[in-house]
Amino acid sequence: MRAMMLKKPLAGEGDGTDSEGSQDGDSIDSGEDTSNMKGPDITWIPVCCNAACCCHVCYIVLFLCYVVIFPLWCKWLLTAPMPFLYWEQNYPDFPRMPLDRSNIARAHNDGPQIVMSPVPVDGTTCNYTCGEILHGYQSGEMNFDLNVRLNKPDLRNEVHTTFPVILTSEDFEEWMLVADRRQAVTDSYSSRNFFGEVEDKTARTYRSTQDSCSAEASAGFLTGSEIYLIACVAWRDSSASALMDLVDDMDGGDLGTYCDALGGVCGYPCASHMPASFPNCSAGGIIHQGALEALIPDKPAIGNVSIEACVNPAGEAASCYTSVGPFADWDCHQCIVRPVEEESRRLQDIGLPPGVGVPPGIAGLGDGLEGAGDEEEEEEKSAGIRKYKSLPRFIVKYEDAQVPTTAGILGAPRAVLFAAKSLAGPWKKLYPSAQEDSLDMPPVVFGETAPLEVVKESEDDKRTMQLDLLNELNLKPDSCFGKRGPLYVVACAVNASIYDDESQWKKNKEQRFNLGQKVMPPPFNDRCVAVAGRCGHACESPRANNAPLKYCNADGYIDQQYLVNKIHIQYNRATPVFLFAYVLLFGFAVKTIMLCPGIFSPYKRCTFYSSELTEQIRYILVVGVTGGGDEGKGTMIRNTIGMVSGLPPECRCRYTVCNNEEGHRLEMITCWEKFCAVLAAIPTDSGQYENNLRNFTHIWCDETCNMSLKQVGSTVKQLDPNILARLSGRTTLDKVKKVLGWDKRGTKFDRLVDAVEDLSTDLNTNYNKFTPMTPHLDYVRDWIPPDSSSLLRMHFTSRAKPIEDPRNIMVQHVAVGTWYYKCPPEPDPMRWLELRKNCQEMIYSHADDGDPGYTKVPLRSSHGKAGGLNFVDNYISLVNDRMENRYGTLSDGPDCKNDQDRAPSLYAIADARHQFQPDFFISCVPCFFDPKGLLNRRVAFTQAPQHYPEHSDKYDYLDNNNAQFFRLNAMIRDCCGGVSSCGTNGMWQMADRDNAETLWTHRLKRVRDRDGKRRTQVIEREQFHTSCKIEDTASSLDRVLVGEYSHFVNRKLSFGMSKDPEGFLGAQQRWVEGAITLCLQWVTNHADAHGQAKRNQPLLWMVIVGFIAYVFSLCRLVTVEYTSSILVELGILDRDFFESMIRTPLHVPIHWIYNVLMEIRGGHSPNSYSYRVYEDMTLQFIVFMGTCVFVFFLLWVLTNVCKVCKRCCLFPWEMKWWGRLVISFDNLTYWVWFWTSFFWIGFNIYLAVSPAQFHFNNVGMMSFMVAATFLNYALIVTNSMRFSIMESVDANEIAFLSMDNIWRANQLFFMVGPIQGFSVFTGTRNFLYYLMYGQDIGGWAGGDLTQVSIMIVKYWTSMIIVASCVCWIYLFASHPTADEYQSRRPGCIIFSFIAMDVLHPCVYLWTLGNNLSNEEATKMHFSAKICSTRWWKKFWSDTLLNECITNIFRYVAPVYNFMLPILVFYNSYFGVSAGFTLVAVGAGH
Repeated sequence: MRAMMLKKPLAGEGDGTDSEGSQDGDSIDSGEDTSNMKGPDITWIPVCCNAACCCHVCYIVLFLCYVVIFPLWCKWLLTAPMPFLYWEQNYPDFPRMPLDRSNIARAHNDGPQIVMSPVPVDGTTCNYTCGEILHGYQSGEMNFDLNVRLNKPDLRNEVHTTFPVILTSEDFEEWMLVADRRQAVTDSYSSRNFFGEVEDKTARTYRSTQDSCSAEASAGFLTGSEIYLIACVAWRDSSASALMDLVDDMDGGDLGTYCDALGGVCGYPCASHMPASFPNCSAGGIIHQGALEALIPDKPAIGNVSIEACVNPAGEAASCYTSVGPFADWDCHQCIVRPVEEESRRLQDIGLPPGVGVPPGIAGLGDGLEGAGDEEEEEEKSAGIRKYKSLPRFIVKYEDAQVPTTAGILGAPRAVLFAAKSLAGPWKKLYPSAQEDSLDMPPVVFGETAPLEVVKESEDDKRTMQLDLLNELNLKPDSCFGKRGPLYVVACAVNASIYDDESQWKKNKEQRFNLGQKVMPPPFNDRCVAVAGRCGHACESPRANNAPLKYCNADGYIDQQYLVNKIHIQYNRATPVFLFAYVLLFGFAVKTIMLCPGIFSPYKRCTFYSSELTEQIRYILVVGVTGGGDEGKGTMIRNTIGMVSGLPPECRCRYTVCNNEEGHRLEMITCWEKFCAVLAAIPTDSGQYENNLRNFTHIWCDETCNMSLKQVGSTVKQLDPNILARLSGRTTLDKVKKVLGWDKRGTKFDRLVDAVEDLSTDLNTNYNKFTPMTPHLDYVRDWIPPDSSSLLRMHFTSRAKPIEDPRNIMVQHVAVGTWYYKCPPEPDPMRWLELRKNCQEMIYSHADDGDPGYTKVPLRSSHGKAGGLNFVDNYISLVNDRMENRYGTLSDGPDCKNDQDRAPSLYAIADARHQFQPDFFISCVPCFFDPKGLLNRRVAFTQAPQHYPEHSDKYDYLDNNNAQFFRLNAMIRDCCGGVSSCGTNGMWQMADRDNAETLWTHRLKRVRDRDGKRRTQVIEREQFHTSCKIEDTASSLDRVLVGEYSHFVNRKLSFGMSKDPEGFLGAQQRWVEGAITLCLQWVTNHADAHGQAKRNQPLLWMVIVGFIAYVFSLCRLVTVEYTSSILVELGILDRDFFESMIRTPLHVPIHWIYNVLMEIRGGHSPNSYSYRVYEDMTLQFIVFMGTCVFVFFLLWVLTNVCKVCKRCCLFPWEMKWWGRLVISFDNLTYWVWFWTSFFWIGFNIYLAVSPAQFHFNNVGMMSFMVAATFLNYALIVTNSMRFSIMESVDANEIAFLSMDNIWRANQLFFMVGPIQGFSVFTGTRNFLYYLMYGQDIGGWAGGDLTQVSIMIVKYWTSMIIVASCVCWIYLFASHPTADEYQSRRPGCIIFSFIAMDVLHPCVYLWTLGNNLSNEEATKMHFSAKICSTRWWKKFWSDTLLNECITNIFRYVAPVYNFMLPILVFYNSYFGVSAGFTLVAVGAGH
């Protein structure tokens, strides 16, 4: 664009070329002025029918969604119930039932749900050896045996099998598990370790396991065809005796005589698998109960009798494993009968037991009878064996047994089995009665070892049934219950299906309880289907002083209400989650401040430059500030070239360029004069001086804009010839010869060549060698161009810089060690510099030589940049007050001032390292005018971005371009006119001032005089704040408080030469120190503000209080459960009105919506809790948002009311004014949040090394993360597109925020936390010095700040990288469980990404000063390399700071930000670990 301007100058430019083409002028094109041309009328098109407005609308919608979604997410974090699986996360595994079954144990029960043996009080009944198992030695801890009996009838339809678990506690708060089913004591008959029944009524079960072999005599009868098999149960003694002695068959009618209960099976035996098709026999082989009852008429039903077959035909009585198939599937087996040996018979006759040796003297018996005999004798004995087919062994079960109430009842019933071909009989006894004199041994199963002796067992003993209480268990614990004394013992019945569920066992890999494990306190009904407890003073003899236990009833049972209750929902309301939510809300509130100005539309302004605009301006002043260090002659010349090149075309006000030299160096004046000589040598033919000047400086600017400090800075001893040629203008001369044909001008051009050579010689002589000027004197130089019609003015200023005693405090008032001059009572402003010459130092112990009426004025009240800017402002104001510089004539009055002489002026600031481009002023000047072209007095200043072409975004390791601020934050702030001045590249509107009255002003001294009084002092007029290090922000705040606004010109109008990137860290520290100082000054009412800005200080307090109230309301929203508005609690809104008109009507649709959602979901799941918690959360959030909207509406109404009376009202009268106040508040307080980077790093370390105590629903967390991430980046994209489109239309230039910028800003967030923390202390110290001693804190030493900042960041980033590695090592070395690994891994991953973010800056800072060349590195030996710091710097720099690694990092970092919401779906802990990135990214500080 600039090249086009050079080739086609604006209309009116040129050097007098006539229509015949004579070359008396310099113009190469007589282009036509089209600035006032108008296109077709498009006002009928709706305002939102363009891309920029569409982006604006999208931004507003996204912003409103953002301010709703983010607080709702934080509320959800603390309100949404924890997933049911993690409700016992702090305790070892204990199987839990679904929530919908937790009411089973709460149901009413007659008596205890589990009857327990009492807690023994006699110490002799307790076992004290358990401590030896636990500790290896005996202790005072004890345990005792327990008997538990389940008695809860309503469990019958709920569970099938339950296991016992015993819990104990000494204080009812700390509980442990001491026994489970493994400690159940089994008897000789049953190995059951579970509750087989649920109540006493049905738990009495008698069992009788019958003989292995049925009778031999009836074998064919029993196994050859269909049969009926019944079990006759007899309670009466007479009936039992008769059945035992029965030998013959029995008719069916006799069953009623002897049997009290019957049960039976029927079918084709011996695995025939044939269905039973005969009468009164079911398909499953069960005899119909009605038919059996008919066989024993007039007998009451006193239980249920059943017959089951044992799968194993032989074995102990307790080892009968029954078949589950029907009777036709039961297998038969072979039995054998063998005769009794003679010897055994004789032994039995004499009464000796088998196997005992024969006493001496008994004839006919040999010694060792048991082992006597050979193989022939064995063959003879086996000849009598008889083999036959037998029915299987049976077990008779008598369930729900009821003892008859008649006389002659046995203690236990007898069971006798009968078989028949029909129910009518005859019934044969299945097993023969035992006969003592039988020649045959009892039949045994074939293949089993037959005993040699005859076992004597009466028939009555064989048929006696054994009682088995299915609901009762005895437990003999191994674990100790506790110490003697108060003890609570709880018996819990655990559902077997839950116990066997593998998903219930996450920590205990063996899927069982660990004795002694801690157990979550009551209520227990979420784990137990039945529960009861005993209490008492265990193992202590009854004592009168034993106090009753708190939860104990008189009967020794624990009151049931303390054991079962409603299961309260568990939430993630742990301290880490509260901290996490609060920090998120703090970040959200700050980010809301950053984003909210974007909802406004920027102020309308004039969009095109016209020379008529400059008629309304007194003068345009552009100041280039040089100090020292890199700001030498080359830097000043480059800077001045840019300032001169910005001379607007046909400017109708004076265009003043001033070089302000703060370094007080003589060579700088000489160099400046040489430069002015070049300007004076520009051809002036035909009144075209300014056009020729612009053309020449435009090319000169192009030649020098891309220079760097490495080429012209303080480290350069001699300029490179190529750089010297470009900087001195020699290359520019060559181009103007070709482009403009100036070489044909003869002697005029020769004079320019000579001037350029003089400048080149000066630049090439003693470069960066300076001679200080007289310290206490001011030096000023003025230059006027040779063309009297030109309005360009050049000035050089260098205010006095007296040498001050370092022992004295550098203060802003007149004190010992400071320099001052005397001001008469009514001084003449034109004698200002003359008065300053007569300065002197106040010396300690010297008498005051004060003249009557004269006032001491500090010569240098500000030692910083602001003091120099104020000096220039005063000087240029006086220069323009000279009669020869006034626009008016005598006809305008005696002072010769017309309206333009009283008009405001424009003051632009160009720091020495920045070079304005030729289009700077034609781009910025229109911003001060409204669309009609009238000067807008409310525009305070404009600001253009800082641009450093030598630093691309990719390699800008320390974010030196501060791209995110200029390409995002500044554009958002511009929507309400709230862009803060950044010093350089800013242009201020200065109101006209009467120098006679305002050149000197009064200010209250910060310290008291010796008499204890604080007096006012006279100082020189100040336009820029001198009381802090950020004079630009402080001055901006003054303008905001009086209702003025700014414009941001988003174009690259200035090219800077960057210091080393590490210097940006020093700037960060300076900015934070300045912000802290300025904030404390305003908060304590010690700000250096004047006039209306001072009176409007309450506006800033209103914003502060409003922000605190908003943050408090957000914290209250997530902390407190309420459904009432804060307005009701404060009494602003009537409670009854709120309830009837707002809360109650809102609850109905909310409840309906959740019901609909539940129907869509398919109803409640087994673990669904009450969804009332979500309904209340929704209602609370709606009330909160409604309250915020209502308060905002009141503010809007009040603001618009004030618009009517804005002339007499100090209250803001437009919402954009509030937006600017919010931005100013942000500028003052952003340092408050320096700790957030520490918190977030520490929080991720905590998550990486400690198992999470909080758990969230993956889908819910992912939904919020996706929404928040989308809104976060969508807001950035829409705002960037909005302004990019506007700039592309206006200036055909695009400055778009890239992912590189976001990445670098994210790096900066984690890097500068320590710098900001350190600056909090130094800034507070500076403020205290300012407040107590009046110290001048407006200056700074950049090198000192930079070195401190580098040291802090180097070690801080190194710590982050090392800590990330340690976290991974600790993760694997600690052998976490699967759940712990799942919760800790995201913290390690996110922390690793943070370390990756700071890796580049860390390596860059550690490798500063890397000057080892490749040739030197190649020549070094291996040992020399290892020991060389230079080689290591080069190695790490080449390894990590190369293009390949940089490209990997710059793409990986944004990708992981976008991937985080997806990862949350698989692991919700990613949402916690990375949530803060949503508010940290884009903060812009």
